[in-house]
Amino acid sequence: MITVTPEEISQFHSQLTDSPEALVALDTIEECGGYLDDAVQLLVIRETAQEADRGLNNWLEKIRQFICQEEVREALESGFLAPAIEAIAIGAGIPPGIATALSISVLKLGAKKFCKVSESGG
Repeated sequence: MITVTPEEISQFHSQLTDSPEALVALDTIEECGGYLDDAVQLLVIRETAQEADRGLNNWLEKIRQFICQEEVREALESGFLAPAIEAIAIGAGIPPGIATALSISVLKLGAKKFCKVSESGG
């Protein structure tokens, strides 16, 4: 299970001050004790008013093609969440709060490592 520390949440807060949806997502992650799997489920319920029918790993698989676009992957590798969140939210057509939690998940997993899994031939 991927977790985010209070210090990391604080860093992300200062990076995402221009995005109210991202800040709400960070508050939700904090509310879930830093557990991203729980936070994604809660964000799905809050942002779509639907029951969360998939877990964190399923969401990551669903948006892998957007995360692994060069500019998104490079932003995450450099620790820049805002451009990645926007590209994922628009590209995958998902709410920005969910995109925030998923971006943080990939940041924690390592974007290069995450994307290598889907690349054929390396």
